[in-house]
Amino acid sequence: MRRTILALCWTLGCGTSPSPEGPHASATDGSEDVTPVTPVVVGPPIGSSVPVDDAHPSEADSRSAGSAASAALPLPSFEPFRRLAPDACLARLRELDVAHRERAHEAVEGGVIVEEVGGVAWEFEGRLEVHRVMDCRLVLALHAWAPTLRAAGVTKVRHLSALRPSARVRSTGAVSGHSRGLAVDPRHFELADGTRLDVLEDWTWRQRGAEPCTEVEEPSTSATLRGVVCRAIEAGLFQVVVTPHHDDLHANHVHVEVVPDAEWSWAR
Repeated sequence: MRRTILALCWTLGCGTSPSPEGPHASATDGSEDVTPVTPVVVGPPIGSSVPVDDAHPSEADSRSAGSAASAALPLPSFEPFRRLAPDACLARLRELDVAHRERAHEAVEGGVIVEEVGGVAWEFEGRLEVHRVMDCRLVLALHAWAPTLRAAGVTKVRHLSALRPSARVRSTGAVSGHSRGLAVDPRHFELADGTRLDVLEDWTWRQRGAEPCTEVEEPSTSATLRGVVCRAIEAGLFQVVVTPHHDDLHANHVHVEVVPDAEWSWAR
């Protein structure tokens, strides 16, 4: 069986590309390249299972353990935050004891820079500080995600970018969530034992166009990545989630985005 994915709708451009060069490039380009998708659910019929190609027999135990572990992850819970004004949002961060540095930017309402949220470190892999800036409401979403990440053993997330002021969806010209600091692109998830999970290498089942939250047999490392992302999707924590199932430009990261006024969620 598959998990039930949230209602899908495509009313604005979303997603991100680190650069037009491909999955190994750095996140410095302001353009995006996401093909609009008709909002339908795709994936195997209910009751079916999807095998992983070329699985090594020795991985059988870790596949089973990984599936069970991801299913047991806690569902994020949170108070409404998407429509908070900047001052109210910053006050919420203080109430939650989230250490942050305010970083004013004309493109962002309540811009902040954080290094740790809810016991999980967030580290930018690039060089320009502007790409570390997040809208305060995105940080509140990351705080709600933190218990799920911690339960999976994640202690640090390394991302490719948050704010990119000029970011637009190349195929539609629509404004990307990155342009307002409302999106972030996690690539590496580091575990307490020192293991680093890389979306490019460790998100193993990535059938193009399939629901990212389809239940499959996969190595425990892949199940961990899929599990933490899908629990956030199931909770409606982010309104836009783009995974390696969508296109090659998302082969090395997962795009998660808060859309303040949306009454829908879109995940692919």
